[in-house]
This record gives sequence, structure tokens and C-alpha cells, in this order.
Amino acid sequence: MATPKTSGDLLSSISTDLADNNAGNISAEDVRHNLEDTAASINVIVASGNTNTVFPFRFDVRAEVQDPTGSPYGGTFIPESGIIFPNAPANSSSRQTEPFLGVAGLDHRELANLDDGDPHTQYVSISGHRPMVGNLAVGNYWIGASGNSNMGIKFAPNAGGTEDVLVSGALTFGDNSTINSGRGVAKAWIHFDASGTSVVPVVQSAYNITELTDVGVGKFRIKVASGVIGTDDYVAIANSNATSTSGNLEDFDVHSVGLVSRSGVDPNKTITFAVRNDAGQYVDAQINQVVIFANGPNVTSDSVTVN
Repeated sequence: MATPKTSGDLLSSISTDLADNNAGNISAEDVRHNLEDTAASINVIVASGNTNTVFPFRFDVRAEVQDPTGSPYGGTFIPESGIIFPNAPANSSSRQTEPFLGVAGLDHRELANLDDGDPHTQYVSISGHRPMVGNLAVGNYWIGASGNSNMGIKFAPNAGGTEDVLVSGALTFGDNSTINSGRGVAKAWIHFDASGTSVVPVVQSAYNITELTDVGVGKFRIKVASGVIGTDDYVAIANSNATSTSGNLEDFDVHSVGLVSRSGVDPNKTITFAVRNDAGQYVDAQINQVVIFANGPNVTSDSVTVN
């Protein structure tokens, strides 16, 4: 009966039974039982662990591709106790007992330590504690509490190389005040001084105004920036102190401000501004102000019932 032996015991038995001579002292039994012991010892020797140092494999070990018509277990390594990778950069002594089924077989929910620290620095932290360090592109999608289309806010590129912010509902502030449209905001305004000895007025501040032209004493033409107003049916409100001083409460004269001529097409839409005192004289005043409320291009005016 064959006896599994270690490599050392097997070599010793071969050396004893198969003497190096020609005396005829080697029997068939000696040869047979050493061959039987060798065959029975192969698995023991390979699995002994000595392959790391004494009898290491010198070349790749390959399991041949299984023949689809053959045994279902042909050509497969079956490590029932697991695998150890001694040269691994980490956990080199840990035994791997679970199979890796490829990236398509990984279930993200089953990974360990998903909520430990902040391992995914390429994402915005769900806790909101880590500030962004770069730009965030959300694409042409709505961002909202419901996740429904066309609800919330969205960033839309335009032809000018900038982006517009679209809002599906009203903007509500902490005091419960709301803004449901930008139409109630002044589209343009200007504040200028025309009281100096120079013929050129001085603009103190302005918004969406590109040009102010002095066309005579107390008379000016104001040009509005391109793309700000649609039709000429806008609301313009003006004010002046009709005097060249503004040092105290009483520094104003009784007067009329006329916003008369509206002409031109975008980008050359203009409105004339004139100041005339109660004596019928046009005046270059120190304080002159104009505010314009208008529907922008492609914005439709509200429908009003007239009785």
C-alpha cells in the first residue's frame, strides 16, 4: 500500500532501497513501492509549503481552459481555504476567502467603511462641510427639491458666452417677501449733473445707459444699452431740482420735466430729457435723474381690463 511521505523521507527511502550498485540487490518490490510512494506524495509535497523555499515553482502555473464538453470542474483552481498574497503591498498575511467577481459584480452598498471619513474628495460632501475647490458642472438640468423636470433652478448658456439662471417659481426671502418676476425691477437709470460751466454733463451713476448727449440748455438725449428694453411702450420717470445748487432743503425751483421723444431701434434706442422752470426757461440743473421700467425683448406685457 502506498504511503504519502515528505520529500525528505521519500528521497531517503529511494536512496536506501535503490542502491547505487550492480549487485542485483534491488527487487521489483523496491522499485514498485517507491514509485507508489512518489505518486501518493505529490499532493503532500506540493501542498507542504516548501514550494516557497525548498521546491519553488520556477515558471507560471496554468490551468488549461476547460473543454465545454468535458467535466464541469476541469481546468479550475478550487482553493477551499482561501488565498494568501505574501507580496501584497498591504495585508500580505490576510487570507482572502471571498471571490472577486469583476468590477461588474461589485455591489457598492456592500463595500466597507462607506461612511468613514471623506474618501470621495471628487464629490461634494453629503454633509456639506467640505467647501468646493473647483467649478461644478451640472449640465442642462433642473435642480430642485422634487427632482421633477422644469422645476427649481437651472443654468442655461447663452450666445454671449455667459450663463443665465432660470427659476421656475418665486424667489422667497427670510422675511417671507417674494420676487416672482424680474419685470418689476428698473431696467435702466441715470443720475447726472449739468450745472457746471462746461458743456459736458457729469454722470454720477448709471445702469444700462451707454450714452448721454447734451443737445442744448436743459435738453439731453439718453441712449439705453442694447437688449434691455423691447418696444418703446416703457415707463420712464424723471426728476430734477431745476437749479444749479443743491446745498440745502430749499435748493430747487418749480419746474417741469419732459420725457418726450422715444426713437431708434436696438442698439440705438433713445429718450429725450428736458427741464423747464416755471418761467418757461430751459435749465441746466445740478440734479437730474431718470428711471426706466420696461419689458425686455420677447417679454409680453400683462393684459389689462379697461372699463
